[in-house]
Amino acid sequence: MQKTKDLSQFSAEKLQEFLTSFDIVLSDIDGVVWNIYHPIKGAFESLAILKKLGKKIYLVTNNSENTDQTYCDRARDAGLNLNPDNVINIVKVMIWYLNKIHFHDEVFAIVSDESRNALEKAGIQITKKEPKVYDKKPASTVKDILDRPSIKAVILDFDSRCNWSKLALAISCLERKEVLFLSGGTEEWIYIESVNNSKVKILGVGPFVRLISTQTGKSSISCGKPSSTLKDYILDKCNVTDPQRCLFIGDSVHQDMRFASMCGFKKLLVGTGNDSLEKAQKESDTYPDYYIPALSQLFSAHKDLKLLRTVSDENS
Repeated sequence: MQKTKDLSQFSAEKLQEFLTSFDIVLSDIDGVVWNIYHPIKGAFESLAILKKLGKKIYLVTNNSENTDQTYCDRARDAGLNLNPDNVINIVKVMIWYLNKIHFHDEVFAIVSDESRNALEKAGIQITKKEPKVYDKKPASTVKDILDRPSIKAVILDFDSRCNWSKLALAISCLERKEVLFLSGGTEEWIYIESVNNSKVKILGVGPFVRLISTQTGKSSISCGKPSSTLKDYILDKCNVTDPQRCLFIGDSVHQDMRFASMCGFKKLLVGTGNDSLEKAQKESDTYPDYYIPALSQLFSAHKDLKLLRTVSDENS
C-alpha cells in the first residue's frame, strides 16, 4: 500500500501530474465545502477551478435536509456554477432505484419534508395517513400501528419528527416478506459545528435502521454512502467509464473513503471534517490515496501553474 500523498506539499510539476489523472470529481458537501452555518473558506473556489480545468463536478451528500437548488445557490456564490443534476443525494438514488425495479405501489416514508416533496414530485405514492398516538386511548393507538396491506415499501431516512408510532408501523409492515425496506444514511452520529464553533454530535439514522432490521430480520437496501446502490447510480448517471479517472473528495472514513474504495475511485481526504488522516489509515479500504488539510489549499501555493495559466488565458 502506497503512503498517502499530501497534496499541500506537491511541487507544481507533481500537482499538474495529479490534475491530469482524473476527469470526474465527486465531492462530499458537509465537512468538505460547507459547515452547518457557513461555507468552508476557499473550498468551493477550488472546485470552481477544477471545473474550469474541464473536470465534471458532482456534489454527493447523505444530507437530505436541503434542496438541490440550495446547494447550487451556495456554490454559485463562490463562483462555481452547477445545476441540480450535479447534486447527488439519497432521495434521488431512492427514486432511481424504485423506477429501475418498476415499483408503483404505496410507500410509507419516514423522511424529511424535502425528501417527501421530492418523492411525491417524482410520482412515488406516499401514504397520506401517518400513525398517531392517542392519549388515554390505547386501542386507537394500537389500531394505527398495525400492518397496512396496501404498503409495499418502507423508506427510512433522517426525520426529526420520527417517533415510536412511525417505527412501530414500519416494523408491522416489514414483517411481510414482500415489503421493501430502503434506507438512507447509516451514520451512528451526525457531527455538527455549533454556534460557538465547537463540535457537537446528534443521533444519526443508523441506530433506527438497525432497530427495524433487528425486529424484522430484514436488511435494508441502503441508498447513501457507502452503498452499492449509490455506486450503481453514480456509474449510470455520471457516465463513468473508468473509475480510476474519478476523484472522490471526502472528510469521513466510513462514509466517504470506504465508499470511494468500493467504487474504485481515487480517494482524497480533507482535514476540515470529523475524521483524521491517522484514523483513515487504519484500514486498507479507507486508506486515502491523497490528503490535504483543507480543499482551499489545493491551488494556493501554485498560482502560476501551467494549467491555471491556460485557463486564465482562455477566460481573458
